[in-house]
Amino acid sequence: MTAGETTAREKGSTSIGSHQMRWSAYGPEGAETVLLLHGIYAGAHDYEWRRLIPELAGEFRLRVPDLLGAGASDRPDRSYDAAVVTDVVRALIADVGDDAHVVASSLTGAHALRAVAQGQSVASLTLITPTGLGRPREGHRGRPVVAVAYEALRRTPVGDAFVWALTSGPSVSWFQRHMTYQDPDVLDQDELEATRDAGRAAGAKHLQLAFVFDQLSIDLRPADVAAVRPHVIWADGQGFTEGEEASAWVRAGADVHHLPSGLPQVEEPARVAELVRRFSSS
Repeated sequence: MTAGETTAREKGSTSIGSHQMRWSAYGPEGAETVLLLHGIYAGAHDYEWRRLIPELAGEFRLRVPDLLGAGASDRPDRSYDAAVVTDVVRALIADVGDDAHVVASSLTGAHALRAVAQGQSVASLTLITPTGLGRPREGHRGRPVVAVAYEALRRTPVGDAFVWALTSGPSVSWFQRHMTYQDPDVLDQDELEATRDAGRAAGAKHLQLAFVFDQLSIDLRPADVAAVRPHVIWADGQGFTEGEEASAWVRAGADVHHLPSGLPQVEEPARVAELVRRFSSS
């Protein structure tokens, strides 16, 4: 495979309990492995990595999964909480092997950090604008009204309507153009359609509603960040992160690199690929 190609060389799945998380592999067999873990948001799935894959597939063996509840993976009718997501991330890392370089986005990055801090081995860990060191969020899950609202929407057609609204063209367009991308022209019709289709797939609402109702957030311990010492690619152009968060990662001992974009794996894939190469060889 040469740089620029995006045809999967292998398809497979990782088991978690009775469910399967499906993945695609790109790049030459025998090369160093990079695991790309997408974030969690409305319509999230492996499409997030579409522009980074061709930048790395010429020299790395890439494994690109969909998390449980998203994309082509099983999307069971179940409640999701933070412990489930950490277990999902841990299973995906363990299945690819201890010598893999792990790149994880946003909220998933926080769960990857926790999994590694709890003993899961990796060759290196790169987090792209991770959550977990901002204002405390984990306590929100204890609020009965939030839990009741989550379960009510998850089990009724109101929840389906809510997710359909979140993944509608106008909703996705507004959020991506005003909150995610530094360059709003990055958004195209293909992304709108891919987000809509993934978000509205049967069973996909359960993970998305858990995210919206803050059932998945975790508060990381600075001591765990110091122990793992992850590489962090921080997107300065993203509209929904708190300015102090990047500084919190620095104070905790992470190796932080700033990029001006909002979603660098889409807006600056060549620069992200350059950093992944550097981190994998350090």
